[in-house]
Amino acid sequence: MVGSKITLEIQSRKVIFVEGNDDKNFFDILLKKQNMLNVSVLPINGKDQFNKVLPDIKELPNFTEVTHLAIVRDKDQDDAFKSIINIFHKKMGFSLENLPAENGKFAKGKPKIGVFIMPGNSIDGCMLEDLCLKTIENHPAIGCVNDFVSCLQRTDNPPNLKNISKIKTQAFLAAQEEVVNSLGRGAQKDYWDLDSPCLEELKTFLNHLR
Repeated sequence: MVGSKITLEIQSRKVIFVEGNDDKNFFDILLKKQNMLNVSVLPINGKDQFNKVLPDIKELPNFTEVTHLAIVRDKDQDDAFKSIINIFHKKMGFSLENLPAENGKFAKGKPKIGVFIMPGNSIDGCMLEDLCLKTIENHPAIGCVNDFVSCLQRTDNPPNLKNISKIKTQAFLAAQEEVVNSLGRGAQKDYWDLDSPCLEELKTFLNHLR
């Protein structure tokens, strides 16, 4: 692929680009649960790679056959939605009329482009971990997870607050009968409640890919 060491292959007319393999594993399970088996999920190895990778995807074989193209990334601290729109507009030449005007929406055009910034507009937080934790907020283990985090914050060298959701995610996964070490593997083990109402915003977005 031109200008990148990441090798991507488009094998479907409907494509979602995500940050990494953990996100891919999560979305593969969620899409399968929604019986959406004709959507490819492609990881690009980190949110910082969108700026480097997206401009080159037009050169990929089969790109002209793509009818729907979705981008999913964490909010983090920057204006993530504006950042993605700028890449499509300024680096890829898409007109603003063919780009979504707000998060969680798709625009008309060829391909139809959609952007979803995690964890969505209705969930507090800035990443996929926040959304997953919301799905199991009433799980019996969450009290133990919160106690663990509170204990850590009282230590001489408490963890960075921006990583709290990642810490809670790992602590919750460690509390399961079969321990796994990643959010995506947790989805594969059915540890997240993918029927939770808090996923409706994301599912509504994904339904545009049907």
